[in-house]
Amino acid sequence: IIGRGATDMKGFIASVLAVYFRANGIDALQWVRLYGAVIVSFWGGIPWCIYLFFAEKSPRNLFVTSNAVALLAWASLMFPQAKLALALQSLCFLYILVLDYRLKTAQILPLWFYALRNNATAIVVICLMMLELS
Repeated sequence: IIGRGATDMKGFIASVLAVYFRANGIDALQWVRLYGAVIVSFWGGIPWCIYLFFAEKSPRNLFVTSNAVALLAWASLMFPQAKLALALQSLCFLYILVLDYRLKTAQILPLWFYALRNNATAIVVICLMMLELS
């Protein structure tokens, strides 16, 4: 199941490696902030799209919540401290997982997809936490 979502995680794992192995000429914290905002936007697009087709079964208005979480991720780029931005992005990824859980519980989201997102979210949040602590 991890193999299907591994592409999104490669950027986060590469950033951790760049910071811990002190890659010269790479501002890994700045790069991962930008990458994180993009990926939160993509991941938030899934609940948004699901709401288009399953509005009557959805547990809440996913147009608002999925867009709000994407806007928060982009707003994190304005924080002067990269580690604070990474903490907010971690919360964004976790909130998207909560949305996915609610969609799975409402029997809208397939179990395999929720498992994929659960594993991917765990890896992404661990990577972001490692960068916050670096």
